[in-house]
Amino acid sequence: MRKKQLLLLLVLTSCMCFAQYQIKGTLKPFDKEIKWAMLYQIKEGRQHYIKNSKIDNRSFYFELPQSASSGMYRVVYRLKEDGFIDFLYNKEDISFNFDPKNPDQTIVYLKSKENILYQSYLQQVLGAQQYLDSIQISYFKKPNPVVAKDYQIAYKQLKELQKKYQKDSYGMLAFNFIKATQRFNSNNAVLEPQEYLENIKNNFFEYINFKDPVLVNSSFLVDRTIDYIFSLSYSKSPEVQESLYKESIKNVMGISKNIDLQKDLIEIVIEEFISMENRDMVIYLVENYYKKLPLEQQSQTYIKNTLSKVSIFVGAVAPNFKWEKNKELYTLNTHKYYVILFWSTGCSHCITQLPEVYKLLKQYKDIQVIAVALEKEAKDWEKLTPHFKGWQHVLGMGKWTNDVARSYNIEATPTYILLNANKRIIALPDGFKALKEALSLLK
Repeated sequence: MRKKQLLLLLVLTSCMCFAQYQIKGTLKPFDKEIKWAMLYQIKEGRQHYIKNSKIDNRSFYFELPQSASSGMYRVVYRLKEDGFIDFLYNKEDISFNFDPKNPDQTIVYLKSKENILYQSYLQQVLGAQQYLDSIQISYFKKPNPVVAKDYQIAYKQLKELQKKYQKDSYGMLAFNFIKATQRFNSNNAVLEPQEYLENIKNNFFEYINFKDPVLVNSSFLVDRTIDYIFSLSYSKSPEVQESLYKESIKNVMGISKNIDLQKDLIEIVIEEFISMENRDMVIYLVENYYKKLPLEQQSQTYIKNTLSKVSIFVGAVAPNFKWEKNKELYTLNTHKYYVILFWSTGCSHCITQLPEVYKLLKQYKDIQVIAVALEKEAKDWEKLTPHFKGWQHVLGMGKWTNDVARSYNIEATPTYILLNANKRIIALPDGFKALKEALSLLK
């Protein structure tokens, strides 16, 4: 009898050790250009690769072992645009359908207690919140006791709905997100839109615990931070808008005391400003926040690469560089405009375009070309440069690792950069046709 019990225990233990949970996603409608899906786990707002799956019969499958930690996971099926889906994993099978062109609005969970409940919450609460907001807007237009009473009823219904979902999700992973997702609303309708917006902004993080490890190891805090900084404040004045950005960033960084999370938030906000080509805010964040992190959290390589990315925005002064013995960009004062051309003898597009560029620029007597050749060796460069008389020729040994190429964040050739007499970037033409158009606009 004891032997049978022992054998049963061993079998059960073995099954538990090798138990796996399946994640299945089906594309509806199917997009034949999507061939692979990649699974990531979200930790501190960033994705960490786990495995990939080939899409077969419109679906992809992943299996996670019993030992896989609970939390937020992400399936990426398209590297560009918003080609990903975030979901909660808490040791259960998950199955869902979605339209790859619009995943957030079309995803339907067929299996997963956690995700079905959280999705239901988002849909129900969003609808109730929109209804409350519509009553508030009506009150702005025409304040009266009837609308005020309607607001109080809708407010109470929303609070009850929130309470119900928190109760239903208690003990689940979804509970952390449901509790943190709720939005602050005033008990009573307010008279002025400005007061309404200030209430939302001042209480935006009222229900969010930045120390909650479940939220930290998800995209939630990052998404909320981005919403707070970029969605709640707007001004047509660039100076006022910059001030609003700085105030919002200060408020966010004052809430979170987790250094690792602070670093991640700083870097992600920097990336957002880089995508907006907002050079001043990138530099502000680097100088006032990134460099204030503990030294062990800083990376000089990151600082250098980040600043190099914003050094070639339109409106920025181009990075200086020297060549030969006594020539440098900042001391050139012979022309009204300058074209910095990055090229290479090993680039077929460059070899084709350079004669066209040379012919075109002969028409512009007030433009000087500085041709920076990114090369592994000088032999072919020495043969070609005599064909382009009148240009300033710079040999950039080391190709992509060349200091000049790195300072301009050059990743492809040919690359054209148009400067004015003060060496400020006035255009970044993407190709020969765009260069021609940019030159035609010069006065």
